Amino acid sequence: METTPRQPQKNVPISIKLETAQKNYLAQIAKEKDRSVHFLLCQAVKEFIEREQAQTHFYETAKAASEHYRATGLHTTHDEMKAWAQSLGSRNELPPPKCHK
Repeated sequence: METTPRQPQKNVPISIKLETAQKNYLAQIAKEKDRSVHFLLCQAVKEFIEREQAQTHFYETAKAASEHYRATGLHTTHDEMKAWAQSLGSRNELPPPKCHK
């Protein structure tokens, strides 16, 4: 399979307006961490995007599981899952519960 080299991502400018207190506190944090305000803002945006993507993935997975349950009726009970989870790391670890109707 032939792959094309990845093109470097182009950085694009964006501006935001902060309250004076927020800007001052951010500058203080940057100084304490020996980082630029720009670095801290880029890191905050990156982490926000990662959290949003994780949350979207979680909801999509949950929706697919719910649709699968409606279509098949296969499930495990809370008590089955609880017993399995509580056994993890013990000498008598249980196998994961099997789905049933």
